[in-house]
Amino acid sequence: MAVDLPDVIDRYFQAVNDRDLDAFVACFADTASVADEDKLYDGRASIRAWRQKTMDAYSYTAEPVRVTSQAGDSYLAITRVSGDFPGSPIELRYRFTLRDGLIGALDIRP
Repeated sequence: MAVDLPDVIDRYFQAVNDRDLDAFVACFADTASVADEDKLYDGRASIRAWRQKTMDAYSYTAEPVRVTSQAGDSYLAITRVSGDFPGSPIELRYRFTLRDGLIGALDIRP
């Protein structure tokens, strides 16, 4: 990727674009949480189910356009998401909080 990302965030986007569910889930800490579309998913099992449902509904790619380091181990990635969903392409804000080299929290917003 053209944008310099922490390794786990780079692996996250690679797994999204490769549609690799196992590699995707491996990016998250056991107690991680994801907030997306006003819903919260806690733990790897819940995150796996959320990702599987998304993969079943849509095919898309996500490319970080700009990444900035925030306080602590947090990163904000402005991301262009393109695929077979209404309104494509769109830019979304992915706020990653890292913990022990894995994603501890992810918040996805328009």
